[in-house]
Amino acid sequence: MTQPPVAETLIQRHERIKREQNPWEELPRLFTAFRSGIGAIGRADIGTRLRWWGLYTQGDGEGAFGGAAPYFMMRVRIPNGLLTAAQLSTVAGISRRWGRGLADVTVRQNIQLHWIDSENIPDIFHTLWEAGLTTQSACGDDPRNLTGCPLAGFDPTEYVDASPLTTATNKMLLAGSDFYNLPRKYKVCIVGCRQWCPNPEINDVAFTAFPRAAGDEGPVWFGLRIGGGLSNTPFLAVPMPVKVAWDEVVPVTRAITELFRDSQELRQNRGHARLKFLFIRHKWTAEKFLAETERRLGYELHRSEPDPPPPPVFRDHLGVHQQKQPGLYYVGLSVLRGRVNADQLDAVAEAAARWGGGEVRTTAQQGIVIPHVPEANVEALVAHLGRHELPVDASTFRRGVMSCTGREFCKLAVVETKAFASTLVNELERRMPDFPLPLSINLNGCPNSCGQHWTADVGLQGSRVKTPEGTADGFDVYLGGGLGAGARLSKKTLGRVLATELPDRLESLFRHFQAQRLEGEIFRDFVERQGTAELEKVLGTLPAAEMPVRGHDDFVPIGEIV
Repeated sequence: MTQPPVAETLIQRHERIKREQNPWEELPRLFTAFRSGIGAIGRADIGTRLRWWGLYTQGDGEGAFGGAAPYFMMRVRIPNGLLTAAQLSTVAGISRRWGRGLADVTVRQNIQLHWIDSENIPDIFHTLWEAGLTTQSACGDDPRNLTGCPLAGFDPTEYVDASPLTTATNKMLLAGSDFYNLPRKYKVCIVGCRQWCPNPEINDVAFTAFPRAAGDEGPVWFGLRIGGGLSNTPFLAVPMPVKVAWDEVVPVTRAITELFRDSQELRQNRGHARLKFLFIRHKWTAEKFLAETERRLGYELHRSEPDPPPPPVFRDHLGVHQQKQPGLYYVGLSVLRGRVNADQLDAVAEAAARWGGGEVRTTAQQGIVIPHVPEANVEALVAHLGRHELPVDASTFRRGVMSCTGREFCKLAVVETKAFASTLVNELERRMPDFPLPLSINLNGCPNSCGQHWTADVGLQGSRVKTPEGTADGFDVYLGGGLGAGARLSKKTLGRVLATELPDRLESLFRHFQAQRLEGEIFRDFVERQGTAELEKVLGTLPAAEMPVRGHDDFVPIGEIV
């Protein structure tokens, strides 16, 4: 008897779609579909291939409980966060004309647009290309945006300006079709600064410059870390016992990318397809990974103890700071939860062109830096940015908050995050205006950790909470995460806290930290010493003077865009 055909699984379908057509080569066909409207775009294109061009369908505002709206989110790829003022002005114009004047700076130094109509995508792409920008490979199972230090080239404490390597590696990865079809997303970071501001610990592949003395003209070496990533299986990158020469960074990246591409064991389950799962599930060791990399390279890398991680500090570059170039300054702006409007983007572009050197940098902390500002221009530039609500100084809470896209636009989120992050910051600033200690508060609408709650002092992961009136937005509270020396992942401490209760509960926690910390003790070490059981008791205690009862929709203004 003839057996009925075996149904294709979801991952088999996804892999087949990727094999059949290279999305990077499909734009002429896709442009025809775009012009005909979203209904003319095929299922395989809209669900898979468009991601290779930085496009996701936008959610309808109900997150995981809703569906797709007839619009797209579009991610503009910005390697190393390097922009000119003219390029940023172009992005502002696209946002204003085609994206309802809204944009987000992301944790990979991209700029994400919303409310994009299918019919306008070809015009947007041509506008970006004319400015020297692209959305290629900003999403999908391919090399995502390469991150690097936004201060590259002018940081007075950097070991080396690594941005030329980021540019060269980006070009290699996107040239041709060798790496369009990877098992999953693939994140590379190359950093020459002391602070590790692009967060190499949570990248698939990370090169970090070895410490060197000022004026050292000897060879530049990089440490190598492999397999970092968060989502619902967080894993800090494994340090390799080697050091990589400047001229080896591009070929080593190529060899590792080929290894990842050819790892068939990572194509069996999309939930276990990142590079980290070679270590987590398939029990690879650093030695095995190096041996396979060197086999592809054709030579052995120089053995060395891994380079040491830096002290844990804010990595956002906020404020006015001297550059290595005499008489010039860089200015780091506070962009609350990464959300900006088109007028603010234009204001930054104008400031960079008028008072700076015509350059802008985006950061992995959802911020913006304007470099090459002559000392005589600093005051005028800062005043101009202040008029557009882009301060160069900020409270601990404003400086330390990051947020994912949230339910407003994302189809996976169960809660709203962007507007709530703003509300939470305002509440904490009002209650504790002079709080002096550094803290990071990262918000996620779902377990995928786009907002990186695993590596924050306080991580908030969205959840739904039952109330007598129905379900409402809430968060699971994670404590004690952080990167740098002594890096560790946060631990779940309290589950399903109503969003409306979080200001009260976090106020109790932060006052307890301020009162009970040892001299010089940072929050993550405080959490480790106190223990999550003890801190759960603190989080569960509300202040005696509670805030007035407010409806959730009043407390979190859904739809806020600036």
